[in-house]
Amino acid sequence: MNLLLLPMKLLASSEIKAICIAIAVAMVTPFIPRKALIPFLSLWGIISRLVARGARNRCRPINSADSENVKQSARFVMYEDMPTEKRPLALVTGTNSGIGYHTAVGLAAEGYTVVVTCRSHALTRETADRVRVEAQHQRAIFPNRYRNAPKHVIVVGLMPIECDDFDSIRSFVSWFTASFESHNFQVLVNNAGGMRRGLRYSKFNPEFEFHTAVNFLGPMLLTELLLPLLEKNGGRVVYVSSLAHRSNEKCLTGYGTPSEPKSTAANDTLNGKLLRALKELNQGEERSAGPLSKDSLSGAFVRYGTSKLLNIYHAHVIARRYRDVPNPEHRVFACSLHPGVIKSGFAQGIGLPSRLIIILNFISFFFFKTSWEGAQTTLHCAMCPLNELELVMPPTTEGADPVTSKGNNTHKLEDGYVSPYFVECANQTKLMLRKHGWDVKEAEMIIKWAKELLDLH
Repeated sequence: MNLLLLPMKLLASSEIKAICIAIAVAMVTPFIPRKALIPFLSLWGIISRLVARGARNRCRPINSADSENVKQSARFVMYEDMPTEKRPLALVTGTNSGIGYHTAVGLAAEGYTVVVTCRSHALTRETADRVRVEAQHQRAIFPNRYRNAPKHVIVVGLMPIECDDFDSIRSFVSWFTASFESHNFQVLVNNAGGMRRGLRYSKFNPEFEFHTAVNFLGPMLLTELLLPLLEKNGGRVVYVSSLAHRSNEKCLTGYGTPSEPKSTAANDTLNGKLLRALKELNQGEERSAGPLSKDSLSGAFVRYGTSKLLNIYHAHVIARRYRDVPNPEHRVFACSLHPGVIKSGFAQGIGLPSRLIIILNFISFFFFKTSWEGAQTTLHCAMCPLNELELVMPPTTEGADPVTSKGNNTHKLEDGYVSPYFVECANQTKLMLRKHGWDVKEAEMIIKWAKELLDLH
């Protein structure tokens, strides 16, 4: 890695910036006069909170007040009396709380028809009502911001999804297609997911490890089944991933049979090793094996991170699949993102002691994002201009800048184009996507394997 990129990588995340400030404050504090200590630490707390909140989404859908040149380049233009079927429609999974909830609110306030999904009928209906009320509240607070948006807030929540219950996903897709086939389906936000401590397996499909089933296979099945509708309207797929996608690098180092090349620090390609590790993991609890099957908290983090890498891989495969479609109006774009380190219920989900959770909640105020702040990058990806979602080519030499596929058509798709990866509302593919995230051959092999598991043809 080019050492000049290290400071840029560290400072690309607002949480790291806040931690760096805290370290500097700790070093300076012993030299601060006692009388000035309380004001000094108070100022630090304010600055740390402002830094940790990160970038805010500035992207908004094109509306009737924009210039004619801008409107001509848009897939749709928002206006006050926009018919329901012409409105852009967004499906957001995992909307009952956190990033998914605030993403749904933000899109609904902008005038998108928003379909929300949760794990039960009752929770889905309740969430739809809360999102609708909150979006209307936002409009009431900022009337000028939304004056050119469609008049009414539309939020639909009728069908649940259990991400590891593939029958429920197929039922949802059947309902969604029948209900919204004539609508302008523009955005699928794959936000739903979770993390569990220890080695757990799906209760609906016990041969599949929990993180693989819930965070990868379920969202992939939903996406693949909805791609025809997205293709019809030229929509986009947004995967809420994580910086944790790098977590499997260490455990895969040296993994391989004598006949296979082993992963090393100098070898950036996985050569099928992650696929083999996934196959060994996903054969039921009693038969699980391989480097991903460690039954511990650290093993759970690795499996969670691996599932987030698989989200990135699926985004790559979709974006590459649609890059050269004959009609650009039917091109589907895909991207992934790191929302930031969020103050959420994840700590409780992995079974941390209550005292540690209290400490983490205190620390999170100064260093972590709120769920609303974490939703900003997701909203950016859902509404940004399509040129921001062009594929990115990896550097051909160490330290070289990547070139977008749109800007350089002399390269072939086989050269390693990947879908963009966003951090802090910006394309940070070169800085923040780890080496395994660029491995398009591994991505294609894993997606092919997953399609076979899900009976997708």
